[in-house]
Amino acid sequence: MKLIKTASGKIILSILVLSCLAVIGVRLRRSFSQIRSVQAYVNGEIIFVRASIPGKLELKSEKIKLSNQLEKGTQIGTIKSTVENPRVSVLKIENQQLKTRLQDAQQQLSGVKQQIQNRTKLMSLFRQQTVTQKMLQTKYADQQIKQLEEEIAGEQVRKKVALADAHRLASLAKEGAETISRSENKIAEAQQAEAVVKEAQSRIELAKLNLEATKAGLQLEGTRTLSYPETRVLELDVELTDLKEQERILSKQIQSIQSQLSITSKELFSQQNVLVIAPTTGVIWSIDSQPQEIVEANKSIIQLLNCQNLWIEAFINETDVSKLVVGQEAQINLNNSSNVQWEGRVETIRAGTGRFEVGQYVVEPPPEIARRQLPVRVAAVRIKVDWQKTPRFDDFCLAGRSVNVRFIESKS
Repeated sequence: MKLIKTASGKIILSILVLSCLAVIGVRLRRSFSQIRSVQAYVNGEIIFVRASIPGKLELKSEKIKLSNQLEKGTQIGTIKSTVENPRVSVLKIENQQLKTRLQDAQQQLSGVKQQIQNRTKLMSLFRQQTVTQKMLQTKYADQQIKQLEEEIAGEQVRKKVALADAHRLASLAKEGAETISRSENKIAEAQQAEAVVKEAQSRIELAKLNLEATKAGLQLEGTRTLSYPETRVLELDVELTDLKEQERILSKQIQSIQSQLSITSKELFSQQNVLVIAPTTGVIWSIDSQPQEIVEANKSIIQLLNCQNLWIEAFINETDVSKLVVGQEAQINLNNSSNVQWEGRVETIRAGTGRFEVGQYVVEPPPEIARRQLPVRVAAVRIKVDWQKTPRFDDFCLAGRSVNVRFIESKS
């Protein structure tokens, strides 16, 4: 019985040992068969902010510091042109010509306005004289009517006296005390007075009509003639109409010149002074130009790292390329920190790294990659990462930091 137990125990022990060895072997096999990065780092998009014109650079030093975050549209500085620019010379000449034209037009307008003011005063004076003249003419016509009425009254008295004398002399002539001829003379005198009265009455009616015409500014007798004040009022009215038209034309001309001057002044300023603006939100990765520096057109001023466009650049042994596929999962650990871990997926796989330049307008690869100093030939794998939250700006969003990448085998 003891022998059986001993034999059974040995068998069980052997089974356990073999099982453990099998598990260890499977794990070792999996470990050795998993693909890991030879080298990997955090990469990101670099945006170059360049000088649009040659000139002297002025930077806002309080904003331009490494790892500082700049919001889109932030003014970085200005460039004042110090290089001879043919367009600037043309704009300066146009600007001066427009200023001269504007000054001349403004002087002309000032002269026209002064003429309008003077003629308006003269018109007011002559209109007042016209009113005064009309009033005097009205008084003169009234006086004529009164004079004629007095003349009629005198003639009517003379007519009555002549008739009375004629009747008296006729009575005396019947008695033989007077001659008939004297009586007839008195009758003729009375008839003459009657004719004078009728003529005076006609003249009164005409004078009254002339008075009404004068009040209305009309003339009944002869060709219509205007007094000097009336003539000057009409002449001044025509002159004022012409002057106001000149004023309108000059005002429009001045507005047009001012508009052209504004356009050329803005263009001149833009040709001589250009604002340097951050094209997107990012972290200052590199400062390539210094304040007061004379920069050429298209020279890089600063480089911005776009922290919204980060990925992992991993390098693997070329022999493992066939084992990877686009979309394959990967685990990323920050070097020397097992607590910092992210998940990602393969975006692109590119062989020939070291034979061609790696990356363009991105964070530069480690020098051993660029110089092909790794012990094996490698392929570049780009991995899209679920960062969960954007890395800290003051740490350049981890760009350039080394990481370890382990690719997860597909379950299929």
